[in-house]
Amino acid sequence: MSEEVTEETTVDSVEEEVPDMTIEERKDALKKARWNVFMYLGLAVVLFGFALYPFMSLTLDVEEGVGSVEETITVLGLPFAGEDITDIPVEIEIVVQAVPTDIRSIEVFMIENPKGCNSEDGSIEKTLTDLQNGESEYPNNYQIIENPVESKVYDLEFGVDPGIYCLIIVSDSPGNNFAGINIQSTIDLYPNQLPLALIGTVSFLLSIFGFIGAQKHGKFVKNLVEPKADTIEDSVLNQTISSRVAAGPSGPPVPGPTGPPVAGPTGPPTAGPTGPPTAQTTPVETVVESDVYEDQGDGWFFRKLPDGSYDQTVYVVEEGQYVPYVEPNA
Repeated sequence: MSEEVTEETTVDSVEEEVPDMTIEERKDALKKARWNVFMYLGLAVVLFGFALYPFMSLTLDVEEGVGSVEETITVLGLPFAGEDITDIPVEIEIVVQAVPTDIRSIEVFMIENPKGCNSEDGSIEKTLTDLQNGESEYPNNYQIIENPVESKVYDLEFGVDPGIYCLIIVSDSPGNNFAGINIQSTIDLYPNQLPLALIGTVSFLLSIFGFIGAQKHGKFVKNLVEPKADTIEDSVLNQTISSRVAAGPSGPPVPGPTGPPVAGPTGPPTAGPTGPPTAQTTPVETVVESDVYEDQGDGWFFRKLPDGSYDQTVYVVEEGQYVPYVEPNA
């Protein structure tokens, strides 16, 4: 009982999941599903590409004789304060072409200030000192390159909140000797990286779901258009049946009689017909040409049925046909 309920439930659930559709409707659904896959996948690729492309880029060179450079930068992004996943990536590439021998380090600061680098209230200097001493609220806004080497490239990464910043690159020299210094920097900002990456991920997931749907529609279309191939078991069964049909029955069934039926005559009647039997007073049974009549001798025949059993009627030949024998009236 439980097996029947389970089978009926499975069939009902399959019918609910797969609505009846014509082959044309199924082909249209397959085409739309494939287009959705390409569309969402292409959109995801484009969004990921833009997410990896810097929204803003600029170059700064450390001034010779001064040993430092500063620039006001506006960083756009999601307005969430604190160091978290929403921070805007800022990549700075420092290329050291030439430095005096007494240069001990190159320091990079990103100090947030509403007035940028034009602040005159001393807040920038205070924040700079706090960053150097490790006392700032945002220590990640400061990085240092110890003992810079000429002809070497240094890659620095920052994560900052949206706002206005004063970017400062300064070299440290005990003798303030900055003659011949040549330090170049490239700053890349990625404010669109997180939102585009999130939308791109959603598009990629939609393309996966579209691919699964396209596979389902494609399977049904294939089953409707192409005939289902026989399994190995079906092929073997068909061959076995064909062989048995070609060979035919090997003989009468075991339960069948091995001779004339017991109820039938075992030999000619005592009186025996002296001539042709009298006219039939009962309807002549329809004789099928495919029936087999076995000769019992003395003009008597028994009909063998297709299933191997024997008819209990005695037959004789009259006018070239087998007819049931009728005993003449005494």
